[in-house]
Amino acid sequence: DGDPKFSFGAKPKPIMSMAMIMAPKISIIVMATASLALRPSSAFSAPQTPAGQERYKISHASRTACQRSKVSSALQVAAAPATDTSSLLGPRMPINESFPGAKRVHSNPDIFVIENFLDDDSCQDIIDRASAKGDMAQSPVAYAGWTSDFKDLTELAVKGPVSWLAILGGWIQTKDNADASQIDLVIKMVQLFGILLVVAVVGIGAFTKSRADGLQELRTSTSTTLSTLDGGSGTFVRRAAALFGDGVETSKAAKREVRLFEAPTVIRYEADQVLAPHYDANRSAETEDANRGGQTLATLLVYLNDVDNGGITRFGRLPAVAGVDGDINDPKLTIKPKKGDALLFFPADAKGLFDERTEHEGCAAIDEKWIARIWRHVDRVPPPFGLSDGELDKV
Repeated sequence: DGDPKFSFGAKPKPIMSMAMIMAPKISIIVMATASLALRPSSAFSAPQTPAGQERYKISHASRTACQRSKVSSALQVAAAPATDTSSLLGPRMPINESFPGAKRVHSNPDIFVIENFLDDDSCQDIIDRASAKGDMAQSPVAYAGWTSDFKDLTELAVKGPVSWLAILGGWIQTKDNADASQIDLVIKMVQLFGILLVVAVVGIGAFTKSRADGLQELRTSTSTTLSTLDGGSGTFVRRAAALFGDGVETSKAAKREVRLFEAPTVIRYEADQVLAPHYDANRSAETEDANRGGQTLATLLVYLNDVDNGGITRFGRLPAVAGVDGDINDPKLTIKPKKGDALLFFPADAKGLFDERTEHEGCAAIDEKWIARIWRHVDRVPPPFGLSDGELDKV
């Protein structure tokens, strides 16, 4: 008898039945459209940083055992890592394990200390060149995996509150209208869905930015990059190529290897400066690090000075190993800085799968601490992150 009316009776009316049937379909269509629209391009998701600075990849912060590291507990919860994927990991990238002074201090994941990797003169030259540049600035941090988190939160909102609020709102706006048809209901739902989706995206964007802004407190050191292969930096890069390659320090093979390096980064820690627990690999490296060589497969850092007090490197997910020079009172694996020694570990397997077991931190410095670091990536690292073709010709 006439157009159907909305009712909470036992027998659903056609317009409400249509609402329940159409809502999932509408949400799927809009979610797919939103996913395509929000899919980050390499240029968008991998923001450039000024030459002479680094983009540090911090995926989350956990409670540090280093007494002087202060980390927000709220941030620890908000940025906690996802599921353990260590059982899915393949072998790490190969290296020259016969390299002079190389000693494996932990297996699965493999961590090496390479004694006397650089001589004293090279270490001091790197410090001098970094200081002479005059652009040592607070080491920047970046929210690694933000694109994945943004997408996941948006999909969660679309599947949940956005869809159901659109259904409820559409029903409320049409339930008392005797002339409302099923098409009117669908139109109202779609309109509300679009409005609510925009509100959700803005909110998620603000939340993501606030999380990213909060990461800077986790790293208080200063740093710069050395983009030329002169003096100690050239020695560092050539020996790194020999370690990662076939043992030949100057060859076409070495040049191919160096193409995969970020330019050496020199980092200074003064009293009380820290680097909170973090990862060097990135779960979203395929998009976020596309313009800097993709995933980080290896981290090689050299201690440029002796540090008698503080400044220990700590792997918070790995147990202490007898015979390793570190903090004897810490139940976790720690490495004490020693001038010229190098530390090598693998933040991802050879195929780029993230290894969360390599989470590490730089405990608070008491004495001044200097290190130089090279990240070895999957692909060519172009300038300004990597070395120029002219510098590669020097290898």
